[in-house]
Formats: sequence, structure tokens, C-alpha cells
Amino acid sequence: MRILIVDDHRHVRSTIRRLLRRVEGVEIVEAASAAEGLAALEGVDLMLVDVRLSDDPRDRGGLDLLREVQRSGRRIPAVMVSASSATADLREAMQLGARDYILKDELCEELVVPIVESFRERLALDGEVQKLRARVDGEWGISALLGSSPAMERVRKTVARVAAADAPVLILGETGSGKEMVARAIHQAGPRRDEPFVAINCTAIPGTLLESLLFGHEKGAFTGADRRRRGRIAAAEAGTLLLDEIGDLPLEVQGKLLRVLEDRKFLPVGAEEELPLRGRVIAATNADLQKRVQQGTFRSDLFYRLDVVTIHVPSLAERGPTDFLELLTSFADELPRRLRFTERAVAWLQRRPWPGNVRELKNVIRRLSIMAEGDEIDVPVLEELVGASNVSPPQAIDALVDAILAAPDAGASKYREVERALLRRALDQTGGNHSAAARLLGMDRKAMARRWERLDLGLDERDDDDLH
Repeated sequence: MRILIVDDHRHVRSTIRRLLRRVEGVEIVEAASAAEGLAALEGVDLMLVDVRLSDDPRDRGGLDLLREVQRSGRRIPAVMVSASSATADLREAMQLGARDYILKDELCEELVVPIVESFRERLALDGEVQKLRARVDGEWGISALLGSSPAMERVRKTVARVAAADAPVLILGETGSGKEMVARAIHQAGPRRDEPFVAINCTAIPGTLLESLLFGHEKGAFTGADRRRRGRIAAAEAGTLLLDEIGDLPLEVQGKLLRVLEDRKFLPVGAEEELPLRGRVIAATNADLQKRVQQGTFRSDLFYRLDVVTIHVPSLAERGPTDFLELLTSFADELPRRLRFTERAVAWLQRRPWPGNVRELKNVIRRLSIMAEGDEIDVPVLEELVGASNVSPPQAIDALVDAILAAPDAGASKYREVERALLRRALDQTGGNHSAAARLLGMDRKAMARRWERLDLGLDERDDDDLH
């Protein structure tokens, strides 16, 4: 711990140095003037500063030093050491960042050492806070938004731009795409990072309870309200409130939320006095809010109030193979068990539809960590533990059929070519294991064997496995 003593009298500096000689790990730096003190600030953790730095009774050199330190943006705690207990001087020193004061005629080891020890403990605690903050940044900050795809790069850039602002943000994206992660990154990257982050899911709560949960209620406001309860808006304090799936917010609550956003005040259920909205509001949804506005299920004025900045979180399919591999590796590294994915397994996973997006991928990796017998994950393991979910959603199948029918006809039957491609791809994905390939296609081995024969696919194309 580096301590700077600033006093124009050498004997005062020597006295303080002597009093601190038994405190371990302390380095003392001395200065006789404000100018010398400013020049010696590098690496200083605590300042002990005299209010007057000359014999002139009008001198306030110590206060000038504090003022310059404050102006420079440094955050160095100070303790005033003064021959006078003049209230005005001490009050101004406190306004400039001083944390305590000691009268010179009271300088003794019993007084000075505990003060310095308390600041050393606070310094150690600040170090732990910084480590924790770095860990939180890694888990929830902008750096936690993994992916090198252009789509994710746009998300990170937008988050960095809007983090310092207080304007509402509307986050759009499919279920499981990471909308809450983006909201947390905005919170963590902005000036509200040390305040609470509170999320409320507008879908999971019945409309009758949502208003009370959001705004809070007074005792006796309704049947069963046996005590006063603080709502989510108040719980967020000066932090961030995330309204997840806001598209499902009941119309009557939408109107009240609009007034909160416009007036920056809210009224708990059963209360007579409004409370200030101190925090920032972020909304997220997987719904098409413009369509819901047209349908009359979402207020247009609330939509335009929220739609100041919009962030689109891409689905897993939109992010591409590079992002997929980065996410797969990151999720696997989080687990105590070290899973190894073969190239065929990675390709199988990349081709799989992910309607649950990043959340579903993370859950699949967790399932493999628990259920897989070995650490190496290959296609047969995926077929056994994940294959039941390997079904394309109807919209994906429709898109595939449309693409096939729109393709130029090469002269052969499109149906036969598609069937040939499916059989070959199933074998490729399962590493030549015909039983696994049949399971992948949802048929038994004999049915698949008949199709091979009907399509004139020779045994050499089926490896050496006996299909009959």
C-alpha cells in the first residue's frame, strides 16, 4: 500500500511515518507542497493531507490538491490532517473526496493506524470487487456475446453504442437466441452496472398478478395482500428492468406501462402516491410487434415508445458454422468433463435444426456431459442421446421442398434423386453404420435395404455391412 503524506512541516511528516512503521506492507512517500504532491501521485493508494501547506492563514493548499486530483479523474481516498477543526474547511474537504480527518494535536498510533488499516482492508476489498467485476463482464458483458459472424458483430457494436444512453431498447429474436444475454450486456457495459438487473417474463405470469408484480402493491390493496410488497420496477432501483416477451403483456397493463415510460413515475396497486422510475427499461420479444399492432393486441403508442433502438439477435441458423463451433467449444469448456467432438459429430450437429437456438445447443451439450459413456462424442452417440430431437420443424421442411421443386430438372426424377441423397447423407452422418442410418431416417434396416435395392445403389456404396 502506497501512502502519500503532504504537509509543509517536516516534523509532522516524520511523526506520521514513525506512527506507521509497524504497519506491514506500507510504502511512504512525502511531499511538502501541493505541486510536489501532484507530481508524486503515481501508484498512491491513500493521501494524508494537511489543509494548509504554508504559514499563511489564508492558505488552502491541501484543498487545492484535492481539487486537482478530483479534476484529473483519479479516485484516491484522502484523510485530512489539520491543526484546526474549522468546520467550513473540513466540509469542503469532504465535498472534494476526503473520507476522514485527524487533528494534529491528536496524532497517535492508536488513532492513525486503525484508520490506515481500514483503508488497506477497503483497498483489498476493491481488488476483490474488480476481480468479481471482470468475472461478471466475462459472463454477462459484451465479451460474453460470442461469435465472429457479421450478425453478432453488429449486435456487439450496437450494445456498445446504446449502453451509456438511457433510451429504451427493444431486443428482437427467436426463443433461446440470447435476448436476455444482450440485455445483460447493455446493463453491464453502461453506468448502471453496479445497480440491480431485474428481469420479468410477461408470459409466465397471469395477467391478474402481473400488474402487482410489476408495480408492487400496498397492504390491503386486494384479497390476500396481507403486507406491502415492492414491485419489480422498484426492485430494479437505478439499474435495469428487462420486460421479457413484452408482446404477451395484457392490454390493460400496456397502457399503465406507457404512462410509466412517459412520466417516469409509477403507482403501486392500492397506493395514493406515485414513486419515481429511476432505472432503465429494456424490452425483449420473439413476436412480430408490428403485426400485433395491426391485429389490435399491442398498443401502437407503446410500440413506438419502445422502438427507439432495436437490436435483432440472430438465430443459430443465421449465425453460420464459425459461430456454431465457437459456441459449441465454449459450452463444452464450461463443464467439468472434457468432451471431444469428432469432425463428423460437429457436422451432424451443424446440420441439425435448432428451434431452441443457443439455449437448446447449451442444454444438449449438458445432456451429453451427463449421459455419454465416453468423452469422445461421435455420431452414434449423438443419435442415441440427441437423435430423438433431430426432426426438422414444418417450416424448414416446407422451405426444403420449395427449393427442390424450384431446382432445374436434370432429366432424372427429382424424387429419386432426393431419396438417393437422403440415404447417402444418412450413411455419411453415421459413419457407415447402417442401423444408425436407418434410425436417423425413421425406418428399420430392412426397409432401408429395400430402398437401396430399388434405387440401384450397389453394395460397394454401402460399405461392408450386411443389410439383410
